[in-house]
Amino acid sequence: MYKWKRYRYWSIKKKLLFFSVLFILGSVFLASILSYSKYTMDFEQQSSEQVQQIIAQVSYNIDTYLDDLFRLTLSPYMNDGVMQTLEEDVHDSQLAQLKKRRFIDNYLEEMMIYPRKDINRVFILTDEIYTVGRMPISVDYDSRFHEFDWYRLAMSTQDSIFVPTHTQQMVKNGGPKVFSIVKQLRSTRDTEKILGAIKVDANYNGIAVICSKVDMGSGGGLFILDNNRNVIYRSTNRLNAVFFFNQVKASGKPTMTINQGGTSYLLNSTLLPRSNWTIVAVSSIKELNQKATETRNFGFFIALACSLLAFILMYFFVRRFLAPLLHIVKLMREVEQGNLQVSFPAQRNDELGHLGTSFNGLVSRVREMLEENTQLVKQVYEKELLQKEAQVQALYNQIRPHFLFNTLNLISMQMQTGKQDKAIDHLHKLSSMLRSMTRMDKDIPLQKELDLLKAYLSIQSSRYEGRLEYELKVDPALYDMPIPALLFQPIVENAVIHGCEAKREQTSIVIAGEKTASGEVLFTIRDSGQGMSPETLQKLRGKLEQAQPDHPSAGEDQTPDGARVGTGIGLVNVNKRIKLKYGSGYGIKVDSLQGQGTIVYILLPET
Repeated sequence: MYKWKRYRYWSIKKKLLFFSVLFILGSVFLASILSYSKYTMDFEQQSSEQVQQIIAQVSYNIDTYLDDLFRLTLSPYMNDGVMQTLEEDVHDSQLAQLKKRRFIDNYLEEMMIYPRKDINRVFILTDEIYTVGRMPISVDYDSRFHEFDWYRLAMSTQDSIFVPTHTQQMVKNGGPKVFSIVKQLRSTRDTEKILGAIKVDANYNGIAVICSKVDMGSGGGLFILDNNRNVIYRSTNRLNAVFFFNQVKASGKPTMTINQGGTSYLLNSTLLPRSNWTIVAVSSIKELNQKATETRNFGFFIALACSLLAFILMYFFVRRFLAPLLHIVKLMREVEQGNLQVSFPAQRNDELGHLGTSFNGLVSRVREMLEENTQLVKQVYEKELLQKEAQVQALYNQIRPHFLFNTLNLISMQMQTGKQDKAIDHLHKLSSMLRSMTRMDKDIPLQKELDLLKAYLSIQSSRYEGRLEYELKVDPALYDMPIPALLFQPIVENAVIHGCEAKREQTSIVIAGEKTASGEVLFTIRDSGQGMSPETLQKLRGKLEQAQPDHPSAGEDQTPDGARVGTGIGLVNVNKRIKLKYGSGYGIKVDSLQGQGTIVYILLPET
């Protein structure tokens, strides 16, 4: 909320510059971000399609390579000497057996091992095991190859059999990991006669040569795995090939995007149906979008530079364009400070010139109206002030003779009854009160008003020979509070007159004062006199509510029951004095019960 208020007081120049730059920067950056997002999405789609085409080509090349291996198993049929040798029965002669083995071994070595580095070992399995390999290794000639599943399958079909990745068999001490092509061999003389089978064990060199031509970038890789999650080929050891393979299998989609370790990858896959291998191509999306990111950052830099240049140009343009308007605003602030002699040099013919001319006319008219209003207010104020002073003085003139008459009457009675000491004491107190009455048109501290009340009540207590008791319970914190002089005396005088004169029993008067919760000051004057009837109380309240300074109230009314209302010099005049000084929100309220007494509430502001 504070920031919004602070914005509200920005100058129009500041707002115009701020929003201009904001809109320029926002538009450029939004366009750059949307363009970047669109470009990366399209580029990822295009890259995915290209990678899919690449691995499709790799798949085709590997299929071609496997076809070549399949054709390699048919090579014995191309050599009549090999086929005849295989059909010869040489069990009776060890020399013939040796010659047969050398012939077949030489053929296999010349035709398969030497020309191709991807061939690890070749077996021809008849009643004997004939084998040649690239690496010297001990062959288990007693191996029961007839029990292998691939051999049984080869014996049941004339198609070539693909054997997935496995540890090389029919060798001692375990061999390397290879995949094999197995083909049934039949006699060329009698095609119904099965001579055995040829088994070609291949390493992954041929696969690696094909796959090495594919570059997936420094953050990606190319992998080939079988269904047993054996890795046939991997282009890098930094990535977990099995993890990506599992993701591909789980999704069932050839293309997908995943996140691993905070890095996003694009996965493309294809299946080699003949070998049941899966090719998985992994591309780093960050690396794919590297150029796009650099282009985006460059675009942001250019946008920022252009926005800065636009801001500089806009600043000078706005400054020059708004100069007349700002000058009018400056003149308006001077008018607010009271200077009505300002004038705008209206030398322009555009809207600002028209505004300046209107401003000059407005200031001139305000100046004339202010002068007229000043004269009128002066006249009205002087008239009301004189009238209010005359009203207050009239009230004071009513209070003084009323109070003096009652006091002098008391002293006269005391002199007549021979109570000269008391009369002298009362004369001293009266003298002090009269001196205070000379300052009646001014405010006095509450402490002095209370001293006057004590003097007055002391005189009245003597007059009624002890039938009058009084008590002051005013908060000492209020003693310095200024109040109009003789504000409480008429109210206390009414309490004395209507309490003691009409009642022979003991009468008490309690004067209290305290601050209220709302910050005002409430005084109460309570007496235990006869009180008033509901009709009399209602009539008194009506006169108090009138509270008009010029309302006639000089006398005391008589009620049907003979009770005195006391609305003349007493309560009504005091109420008028309070409202004249403090306003209509303050004044006197009265509560009374006949036979129990009366309470007068005086509400004043804290001053």
